[in-house]
Amino acid sequence: MRLRTFGIVVTDAYPGIVIAMLFMCLPYLVDSAREGFKEVNPRLENVARSLGASHWRTFREITFPLAFPSILSGAILSWGRAISEFSAVLVLAYHPISAPILIYEKFTSFGLRASRPISVLLISVCLVIFIILRLPRWRKR
Repeated sequence: MRLRTFGIVVTDAYPGIVIAMLFMCLPYLVDSAREGFKEVNPRLENVARSLGASHWRTFREITFPLAFPSILSGAILSWGRAISEFSAVLVLAYHPISAPILIYEKFTSFGLRASRPISVLLISVCLVIFIILRLPRWRKR
């Protein structure tokens, strides 16, 4: 069955870009979250359960807050990977053009001089966002 019959357009559309980026970057988030949940001490969860907390409350108040730094780190890493995704977006959704596709298009059509400003802008935006996301950690020290 085709998705177009339901009005869902994936190829050459924004949902295609999102799906391609998710497909390529989600493993970074999943692996990081998995490692974060593995590091949570099961004894803390058992103590909460023995004191009458439900499974959901134990997860919400013990497990998730302890694993959150790893989840956040994975989300940042995943975002960094997604924003620079080229190949999957090229195959699935060439138009509308994302930043890496625009850089490629300018480079192949006009050379390095034409693609450099877009590249510098993308790198600058990513760098500023990474610095902003790191500020809370630097303040704790």
